Amino acid sequence: MFEDTGKGEAVRAPSVDGSEGRLLASLTMVRFGEAQKAALDPAKRDLLAKKEDLERRIDVLKYQKAAMTQTNYEQQLKALLVDLARVQATLDK
Repeated sequence: MFEDTGKGEAVRAPSVDGSEGRLLASLTMVRFGEAQKAALDPAKRDLLAKKEDLERRIDVLKYQKAAMTQTNYEQQLKALLVDLARVQATLDK
């Protein structure tokens, strides 16, 4: 069992308030298939790290949504998703 607050209670999904599950949700335990090949390929390793950073930034933005205007949230999310799509397309080549 993995959990990140020391309470001994595992959670399936990170909580909205950020108190449970966020730390473990950010870790990659094992990579399979194409993700494993990319992690071993020096040319794609940086792209994989950038992809993981973009995914992390999207998760952070979701938690900050309540404190933002809808327009600002959508603009930031769109920019991150476009960047993520570009990185993924490059990884898929």
